[in-house]
Amino acid sequence: MPATIDAVEPLWNSQEAAEFLNVSQATLSRWRREHEGPPFVQVGGIARYNPPTVRAWVLEREGTHG
Repeated sequence: MPATIDAVEPLWNSQEAAEFLNVSQATLSRWRREHEGPPFVQVGGIARYNPPTVRAWVLEREGTHG
């Protein structure tokens, strides 16, 4: 069953994603330039992050580096 808009969390901006990851916004920006870090989407030319995707990215890193 496809997700409805009510089931989707609001996207995080760079500040919110950086706070969750405990990194600076500059680090997040560098990761985007270097194609590292969590996946993001461009909305109106601004990077936005889907919270479940960022959480999954963290868990993936934990499995390979932790």
